[in-house]
Amino acid sequence: MKDCAQPLQHIEHGIPPVFDERSEVLVLGTMPSPKSREVAFFYGHPQNRFWRVLAALFDEPVPEDNAERADLLLRHHIALWDVLESCDIRGASDASIANARPNDLSRVLGKAPVRRVFCTGTAAGRYYGKLCEAASGLPAEVLPSPSPANAAWSLPRLVEAYRSVAEAVTPFTPPVLEVPQVVALEQAIAEAGTPLDALMRRAGRFLAFEARKALEGVEGAGEIVILCGNGNNGGDGWVAGEYLDRWGIPVRVVTAKAPEELTAEPARAAALQAAASLGERSQVVLAPSNAEVTALLDGAPLAIDALLGTGFAHDTVKAPFDGWIRVLNVAHDQGTLVVAADVPSGLSAQTGRAAKDAVRADLTVTMIVPKPGFAAKDGAAHCGRVVVAPIAYIEPLV
Repeated sequence: MKDCAQPLQHIEHGIPPVFDERSEVLVLGTMPSPKSREVAFFYGHPQNRFWRVLAALFDEPVPEDNAERADLLLRHHIALWDVLESCDIRGASDASIANARPNDLSRVLGKAPVRRVFCTGTAAGRYYGKLCEAASGLPAEVLPSPSPANAAWSLPRLVEAYRSVAEAVTPFTPPVLEVPQVVALEQAIAEAGTPLDALMRRAGRFLAFEARKALEGVEGAGEIVILCGNGNNGGDGWVAGEYLDRWGIPVRVVTAKAPEELTAEPARAAALQAAASLGERSQVVLAPSNAEVTALLDGAPLAIDALLGTGFAHDTVKAPFDGWIRVLNVAHDQGTLVVAADVPSGLSAQTGRAAKDAVRADLTVTMIVPKPGFAAKDGAAHCGRVVVAPIAYIEPLV
């Protein structure tokens, strides 16, 4: 009723398409909603389920900003735009559209190897068939609208309906890179527009996402214990703690140094933000003894190892982390699930050689690409299952 009371308004699209020379499918809406025009990106209304559907299809966290949304699309070879360049419309009502003019889809189709076209809703499908299909030469598959107004379609039903999009693209398999190559790649990612602090936010959120998945089906799940080191691997752990707490899962963040005493950036900033945001059910535990860490881990369903990162290449681990690792391995043997951030602490990501004290993980969530040490020497025995967190669009860079 609210839209019906509004006058028709002439709208020019104004949002450029997201695509590159690797895009294999083109997904088209009708016209950006008022909220999408406000945030200058597609499906910008917080209740629209488009981004939740794509995240579920590819088993990754829901993107939080426009840069992450574009990154998700490009990583999965999806081009995104709308059918109409301009029209007269009342609010967000596709039914009210008049004087519709199409976008020039050759802008995308002339540069990208698009094989299939999908339209998100009947209006988009209708206008595509009427105004675009003859020129494009590609028929469109019409998908249900992800709009919250389409309440008949639950999120699980939408995910299944959109599965044909995921099946139409070629998955990218990240290459195994040497540790110095990973450092160079992170620099290239920063130069391409995603700085290290943004990568850390994405890494920590993906770590939390995998930890929450690992807890599914665990009865009586209590607090997650997160062991954080003093460097940027620890920063990933702090961010993971922030997200888990936000999602209603209490955490115990164990750290040898208070956030304000950390010197590595962006780990220090991440730790300060996380510590300030934790709710009453969560806690920061500063410089505990081995016995205190043992007590924290007693009965914990899951622990996250974020002590030492890919730069570790020694025979021994310094205190207090050596003792914490021994305690963690005992808890692991007693049934606590252990998730390692990037690499199990004490394992060389380059050579696969384990130090005297090295974490034995059930799951390693490694960032961006796999490392050679995971499959060499002691790697397999310490990493458990390895999941690569695709926190940046690297295909053009490798």
